[in-house]
Amino acid sequence: MTRAAFAAGLLSLAGLAGAAPYRSTDGSATFTHTVRFIPVRGSISGVTASVDLDPANLAATTGSVTVPVVNLKTGIGLRDTHAKGAEALNTAKFPNATFKLEKLTGGKLVEGQTLSTTASGTLTVKGTAKSISVPVKATLQGGKVNVSAQFKFNPFDFDVRYPGSSDSVTVDVAFVLAGS
Repeated sequence: MTRAAFAAGLLSLAGLAGAAPYRSTDGSATFTHTVRFIPVRGSISGVTASVDLDPANLAATTGSVTVPVVNLKTGIGLRDTHAKGAEALNTAKFPNATFKLEKLTGGKLVEGQTLSTTASGTLTVKGTAKSISVPVKATLQGGKVNVSAQFKFNPFDFDVRYPGSSDSVTVDVAFVLAGS
């Protein structure tokens, strides 16, 4: 076996040569949205992600993130029920919001360092899909990738019409990707 073949084999075993599947099963999302001049904060548990990731070549990354909006909690049960209702998120018909990653700006993940990049893709909320770009921070630690993103969107663009709501929602999403 040549030295180059041995090195390529080691890189492949380390998950650094080519894209490899990474998964997350227990991420979270938080949000802030103003309703009738009152800031409403909430959380959503159970965020999942499935990503084909090459830490040495982020531009080759593809995947998706699923946010189960049916798990939305604001601390007030009646408000949660209204937010999940047909005029707002309609979680009975659309239990999840999704982000399909189509492009990640280049660069590479280096153990212990945080990389700021931009994820471009399609956000689907309440059955309506729109192209967006989202700033992302990723840190490779011990073979796992800690991912966080914060972005804003207009809920009216996705036909989310909660009475008295503003035209801006701020969303924070965080999850840890592990190789599978």
